[in-house]
Amino acid sequence: MEKEEFLPENIKCPYCGADNAADSEFCGACYKKMRIPAEIRAGVKAQKILKAGFGAVPPAESTGDSRPAFRLWFRLALIAGLFAFYLQWLRKDTYFSLLDFVNLSFHEAGHLFFGLFPRFIMISGGTIFQLLFPAVCLAHLKSRGANLGWQLCLFWIGENLLNISIYAGDAINQALPLVGGGEHDWTCLLTETGLISHTAGVGKIFFLAGSAIIFWSFYLIGKDALARESIDLGERVL
Repeated sequence: MEKEEFLPENIKCPYCGADNAADSEFCGACYKKMRIPAEIRAGVKAQKILKAGFGAVPPAESTGDSRPAFRLWFRLALIAGLFAFYLQWLRKDTYFSLLDFVNLSFHEAGHLFFGLFPRFIMISGGTIFQLLFPAVCLAHLKSRGANLGWQLCLFWIGENLLNISIYAGDAINQALPLVGGGEHDWTCLLTETGLISHTAGVGKIFFLAGSAIIFWSFYLIGKDALARESIDLGERVL
């Protein structure tokens, strides 16, 4: 009779060396993809089911590198908190958050960075820079496999667009206080592009684009949380 071959229940991450369940798609420590073939993961899951059914082997103890299922709940709570943050723009037309102070610093740095370029580009530089910085952070974190990090940067880009929508929508009224006074960026930009009469529409486009990106980030955070976990609320999972 041929001896039954058992697959290993745990495997070390090739990147950080942390122990993970052999059916894990992602490492619970560094969050990088484990690259375990799908048929191996399926075999390990089937093996666990058989063992649990026949009581042959007791459940393995969680290692120090394992992560409980609260990772899913943490991400769901994070989405809820970010959604509550997003709702502030619906409650107040000129909402300015603490994060927008950070955005403002990059905006002003953009004017300095593009200061030697033609006037239109210099004025546009503020908006370009406040979007460029989180985009660079997103690309860097994504290249390192830090999924939650780059997904939060995606949310940051969307939040930036909400901030820009308020600024662009103020091009005619010019009611917003400006840092150091001077010209209103979007009054100049929309005047030079012939869109000043469509100020409200431009503001709405930015708002809708920002909202779409924010909800896309929510979707990715939630989807990633589900993909990382073999969700079994009675077990500690990676």
